Amino acid sequence: MRLTYTFHARQRMRHRRVSQADIEHALQHYIERLATPEPSIRYRGPGLNGDILKVWVVPDASPTADKTIKSVAWEGR
Repeated sequence: MRLTYTFHARQRMRHRRVSQADIEHALQHYIERLATPEPSIRYRGPGLNGDILKVWVVPDASPTADKTIKSVAWEGR
């Protein structure tokens, strides 16, 4: 799976201290995949530290397809 990042996603990553490795880990081990109204697909999965990371991506046809990351946030922070 290849990931690309929007400008907004890069800003959120810096502000929220989320690494590309955190995002990759969360997407590989996600516990929830949910369509949102934006439209987006929101994944929830563990970052490298075990905390739950929410990752919004451009809608795709498959959980294993290449992804464009729209935004990220740690759950509960």
